[in-house]
Amino acid sequence: MSGAEVTGLVLAVMPLFISALEDYNEGLDPIKAFMRWERELPQFIRKLRNQHVHYEQTLRLLLAPITSEFELAEMISEPNGSLWKNKKIAGRLQDKLEESYEAYQSTIIDIEKIMKKIASKLDLDRASDVTRNDLEAMLIANPQQANRKFQFKKRVRFGMSKKTIKALLEELDDCNKELERFTERSEKLEPYRKASKPSFGRRLQRIQSYAKNLHHVLIQSWTCSCRTSHCTNLQLEQRLVGYNTGVTKVKGQIDKGICFTLSFSSTCPPWTWQEAEIRIQEPEEVLEKLTVRPKFSKNVSFSPSTTPPPYSAAPSSTNTPAKSLQEIKNICSAIQQHHANVPCIGFSLDNSGKLRGVYPVGKRSEITLHGCDTVTLEELLTHPPLVNGRPAKLTKKERYSLAVTLASSTLQLNSTPWFSDQWSKRDILFQRISNGARPIDIEHPYVTQKLMAIQNGGANDVQTGRTFHNKNTILLALAVALLELYFGVSAEQQQQADFFASSGNSNPWTVCAMAYEWTENERENLSAAFLAAVTHCLRCFGDPGSTLQDPDFLQAAVEGIVLPLQDELLQFLGKTVP
Repeated sequence: MSGAEVTGLVLAVMPLFISALEDYNEGLDPIKAFMRWERELPQFIRKLRNQHVHYEQTLRLLLAPITSEFELAEMISEPNGSLWKNKKIAGRLQDKLEESYEAYQSTIIDIEKIMKKIASKLDLDRASDVTRNDLEAMLIANPQQANRKFQFKKRVRFGMSKKTIKALLEELDDCNKELERFTERSEKLEPYRKASKPSFGRRLQRIQSYAKNLHHVLIQSWTCSCRTSHCTNLQLEQRLVGYNTGVTKVKGQIDKGICFTLSFSSTCPPWTWQEAEIRIQEPEEVLEKLTVRPKFSKNVSFSPSTTPPPYSAAPSSTNTPAKSLQEIKNICSAIQQHHANVPCIGFSLDNSGKLRGVYPVGKRSEITLHGCDTVTLEELLTHPPLVNGRPAKLTKKERYSLAVTLASSTLQLNSTPWFSDQWSKRDILFQRISNGARPIDIEHPYVTQKLMAIQNGGANDVQTGRTFHNKNTILLALAVALLELYFGVSAEQQQQADFFASSGNSNPWTVCAMAYEWTENERENLSAAFLAAVTHCLRCFGDPGSTLQDPDFLQAAVEGIVLPLQDELLQFLGKTVP
């Protein structure tokens, strides 16, 4: 048994022993009780009950930071359940305790020995088919009833001296105090450990800053007379690698910066569709700070963007000055010059906020069909395209992968003009392709924006649609999208038809009520990761004191939303989760 399994087994067996001793005490006649125990047995039972409470409280403090509220509740109510055998939770416990983990395990083993000594003197039934652990055999043979009481098939007998049980209870008290000290010191050391580890929140805010700047620069770069006919689509990317993917970086490797993939569409010839890659040229001091420390290679980090192919016009690396490329003041004109020659063109956004290019970028294997012909996530959920006469519904693998991408993108692009607070499946686009088993390129979702410059040369930033002043409304939209992806249906299809007809999607509190009801009704059908992610989103929406602009809150959102979904996707794909 693992250390976590033994911890849960001890938590489960303590109430059994307390109930058995109470049953034994109640079965003694007054004379025998007085002659043998001198009324000390009730005191021993009370002390054992107190030790059980002490042990459970310590475990709650220890497990609360590394589990969701639902996981914690299940582990406490079902101490011999499957979550205590979960390798992922056991790994989190080891990461939390770090240098004190071995001492913690040794103390748990000591407590198990104490329980076995008490068990050896209790005449209780044992399950005959369980030989690996005597305590587990007793639990199986004497299950807890629905009212949390134990019922024994025969009269309980107990044959331990007062001196022995007193010594065992004192030893149990010492062990509990040791566990409490490990937990308290682990909590005190946590801020220092966090300070030395990579921060998701800080890096996500770095992406947000570049995304905002890119949006602003693109608006200024549409200086053509036909700008109202153009639309810009930003590809959504997961960007999180390392933790739970088995991908680690080489010692001393530097994050090569941020790269955004876009597609430009136009209803005005001569061009209708053009893919583009825009690489952010970051200051050297920023890149140096992002050098990966191998000690923490298991933590989430941001994958380096792919270096542009070695064309003569392209920068060979992020260290090459972007000023060597020509400044682009008219994107439409640049596209007209190159769209017929290359499927994807590259730009560089330098430190001064100038867009430079153009250089060719390698194309994807998919062939775009009809250029700007796209389909929304709403259409895929409600009216999927036909393949061989049958609706090509999203597969479970595709829905799981999209969930990770949307969750990660929501945290990357929140508070930027690319994602409105009340975004929905209507804002997520996919390209139609002419080859492959499916007519839609599911692996590369986009969010669309209409970028237009105003007459005086300034920028008219796209409004984010904030009709309700809740700082976390964007997470409410994510919660609904995750429910839709998990069940493969739209919210409108799931709920009664008159729900949206009467209220629409404009009132976030109405949408929140719908999402709560949907989650509660389907709680038993939702997977652990989706339940945890949706619950985290809804809880954050209802918290007026929290904001995704806080790095710690943003980091907690990654850990509570993205990482569980990422773990579950890898498990579904049959890949090892570290």
